[in-house]
Amino acid sequence: MAAEKNCQYLLLLVDSRICGIDLTKLIKPKEEDEAVDWEKQPPPPFDLSIDLPLDYMHVLELDSKIVLIGGYHFFFKSDRPRSLAGATPSNKFYELDLDKEEVAESKSIQDSELTFNSMHHHLQKMGTDYYFIMMDDVKPMGCPANFSVLRSGTKDWEYLPDVPPDPFLYVDDIDTECSSRVYSSSFFDFYGILYIRMCLEDGEVFIFTYNTRNPLKDWTMSKDDNDFTRSFCVTVAAQPLFLTPAVCIPDFVDTGKYLALSCERIGGEDVIYAFLVDQLGVCIFQRLEDCFDKLPSSFIHEEKPRLVDFDGKGTVGVMLPGFIKVKENPALCVLVLQVFAKRVLDNPTQILGRSESSPTQFKFLDSKVLAMNMYSMKGIEIWCPVFVFPNSQCQDPGLGKRKWSKLI
Repeated sequence: MAAEKNCQYLLLLVDSRICGIDLTKLIKPKEEDEAVDWEKQPPPPFDLSIDLPLDYMHVLELDSKIVLIGGYHFFFKSDRPRSLAGATPSNKFYELDLDKEEVAESKSIQDSELTFNSMHHHLQKMGTDYYFIMMDDVKPMGCPANFSVLRSGTKDWEYLPDVPPDPFLYVDDIDTECSSRVYSSSFFDFYGILYIRMCLEDGEVFIFTYNTRNPLKDWTMSKDDNDFTRSFCVTVAAQPLFLTPAVCIPDFVDTGKYLALSCERIGGEDVIYAFLVDQLGVCIFQRLEDCFDKLPSSFIHEEKPRLVDFDGKGTVGVMLPGFIKVKENPALCVLVLQVFAKRVLDNPTQILGRSESSPTQFKFLDSKVLAMNMYSMKGIEIWCPVFVFPNSQCQDPGLGKRKWSKLI
């Protein structure tokens, strides 16, 4: 299955493979009179399926190429993903050639001094650079940093100021009496600032921020939400809930602002919220209605949906893992949703203002479900959406192999 030229693919990590689906297959709607048997669905229509040399690799896009870093080599496939005992971590870079369907060690990027894997590192893309955050509570012996960045334009690696001690598992060492475990962690960025929001089991919240425009400055930590993160808290069923911005694109009207989308499963119900964001936080927000009305009743799912940006212009994929009637029939539903600015606003002056107390709920977008697809996931143990490739929005020239540099 060789890659077709002029095609865009939704890439997914599937077990020990990287797979791709032609976007046109996902976006093309079914005919109105086409009968669909939701209980008998085909497997995902992969146009690409390439074995990877390692498990739990990170996938990047650099110089319009697919680059893979890190991962684990398991001596026995039966150990994956239950045990890392005996697994060997990697610090090598690989490049994926879609035309030849080959994966080879990179000749343009120097191997890192660190090992990376998707189990213990969070990868945050900001602009065209990639930030790696180690999520273990203790930095391994001899590890120079738990926070680093790969500059896409130069291929330079930089060590950045360490994330504060124990930011993910416990907070005993953060000058606080709290010793509760972390219930959930959210990672997102706006205007060059990286945010980590930790919610603990006892309800306490800690915010870590790092300004990438001032790389020498340390992280800042605050207890409870700050004004920016608090603006993403929406009251649902009389309870304020923080909604993580999962897809962020330039606003349709004001390019100085951003449109952020969040998809959550709350009280057994899927919800999608849109936020208009400026440098102070959320200006206005809106719940997008009727997105899930046509889901078949036989499809049952309990996990949080996953959003994938398709084009940077308001078309997103909503991926819902679940099963048909019984768990022995695992399935994946992929909704293709398009959002766009409303042509006529009910109160156009409201969109220009900002509430001093909290963001205003306001209908500033229209939305449309372009297509709905259901696939059988039998035989697939682990899957994770990556991104759409090629992405014409991010094309920076590379300048060859470079060395690590240290800022601290």
